[in-house]
Amino acid sequence: MGERVFEKLANREQLDKSPIFVFAADPLASGGIQGLGQVQQPKPHYRTHPEFLQLQRDLVADGSIDGLLMTPADAEVLAMEERLFDNTPVTPIVRMNSETGIWNPRFGVYRYEHSMPFQTVFPEDMRSYCEALIAPALECQVHLGLYSITLNNDVFADERMLNAYTQFAHILGEIEGFDHLLEVFLPNVKLPGLDDEKRGMYTADSIVRAMSYLRKHQRPRFIKTAYTTARVWQDLTQFEPTLIIGALGGPRQNARKTLQLAHDVVRNGGRAILFGRTLFEEENPIGIAQALRSVLDGVLGPEEAHSEYQKSIRRNGGRY
Repeated sequence: MGERVFEKLANREQLDKSPIFVFAADPLASGGIQGLGQVQQPKPHYRTHPEFLQLQRDLVADGSIDGLLMTPADAEVLAMEERLFDNTPVTPIVRMNSETGIWNPRFGVYRYEHSMPFQTVFPEDMRSYCEALIAPALECQVHLGLYSITLNNDVFADERMLNAYTQFAHILGEIEGFDHLLEVFLPNVKLPGLDDEKRGMYTADSIVRAMSYLRKHQRPRFIKTAYTTARVWQDLTQFEPTLIIGALGGPRQNARKTLQLAHDVVRNGGRAILFGRTLFEEENPIGIAQALRSVLDGVLGPEEAHSEYQKSIRRNGGRY
């Protein structure tokens, strides 16, 4: 079973030299039929679910990534039925919740409202709920899950969101054989007077506050959030060295900006990236994964890596 993520987390020197790279292959937790990117062969079309499963297999086989974040449905197919991770160092990870702020079907409006936990769980039911979430993952031989939250500077929505997460983390900390990582989004509703840097500051403060409620065995193995500015990122990564901070990729802009983002994350103290759309919406997802690996490991700068990526596109004749 793939252990590369756990091995890097256990060896800070190795982590510093080669930060964690996870392919966030969980877009179906957010979007829908047109949410898996496009391909050009045999004719232009939105990628189907079987094609997306094959992309996940191919990225695992390539080995540039350290971890693969899957939906529970895909984990059942790839990890349990196919045993994809039995003979690879790539670590399987499963998404454990799907808060309403990431729901994004065509014509949906959920992401414009205050994000809410996917399921209301009362404290007395928390252990059974937590175990019910983990049981399918363990059956699939997956020992690491992602839990996401969004805080919006709203006392009622945020109290509900944090209560759900802290209850989950407290119970999970008592269950052996399973760990989690935490994804913390920037506010998903407009907050007047807050630019990206201030939204980043708000989220960074919210992260360290939330961590103060948890003991070591209850904390996430690392935290995924949005990179906003170098100042915010340095403040967050330097504040508590025991917290490993990583960045989400967000919407794809272009390959050069994706590679620059990975470079900026690491240069300013980040030690993980979890990129989804910035890979699968690229012309050559395998090529961009290899380029990102070279940037994270300090082998190439972002411009050099971009040049190598462009060469891979020409060699492969366009989209994957």
